[in-house]
Amino acid sequence: MDGSFHKEGKFNEGWSQALRDAGFERLANKGALAPDEATFLRSLDDTLGHVGKKASAYPTATSTEAEIAEYRRAAGVPDAPAGYTLKPESLPDGIEWDEAGAGEFAAVLHKHHAPAALAKELGAMFTNQLVKMREAAAGGFEKQINDLAAKSSQVFGKEWGDDVDGRRQANVDFVKVRGLDLSDPVLRIALSHPDIVRLVDEARRSVREAPLPGVDAGVFTGSGSPRQQAMELMRANPGWQRDAPLAKRIQDLHALQAKQDARKH
Repeated sequence: MDGSFHKEGKFNEGWSQALRDAGFERLANKGALAPDEATFLRSLDDTLGHVGKKASAYPTATSTEAEIAEYRRAAGVPDAPAGYTLKPESLPDGIEWDEAGAGEFAAVLHKHHAPAALAKELGAMFTNQLVKMREAAAGGFEKQINDLAAKSSQVFGKEWGDDVDGRRQANVDFVKVRGLDLSDPVLRIALSHPDIVRLVDEARRSVREAPLPGVDAGVFTGSGSPRQQAMELMRANPGWQRDAPLAKRIQDLHALQAKQDARKH
């Protein structure tokens, strides 16, 4: 093997083969790729430098505080759980951040020496999973509501005939005026069930058909003074103006109250 490394900026012919023959396969490969002696030696020196470094080992029960600190520094683990950034910069609509729960999660991550970058990705992934779960739940609710609504339409379409839309809207108004949140999916499911629809309809009709004390039941409804009865009917039936018989009842109640007021004077 020629003793000089290179000639005119390149390794002498046969240099890499001589290294292979001597059993230095990896060294020969590097030498064959290097354009000159300086590059070859620099690459070799860099490799030796990496080999000489001791990698920080994952902490065990016998690790010292110094070894744990060195591993955390090398792996990017924060000094304390509060050093993790779990909360995304912006939260999707309908998702509320649980600070207490996030603190417990961060404590577990820190206990197991999780890098800060990993924790941030886990926080974003968890938030996305919450969104998917919420959307899946909403889809399930909507399917239940649609199925029940279709069943109700079939049942009451036969029973109520042409009056089905008006009675359905009157029932919705009857529930709404009592302060119930009709956007609540559980309530929407309940109010779509045929049995509940029937109960609401019967409750609404009983309010408007109860007779006034001392007054012909065929003319007036409710209990209390005529004015009170009229107000109760309007509160119970926000769409009363669209119901001609009901509007006539309310008009008659006001007329009766006017007569009673005139007699007092």
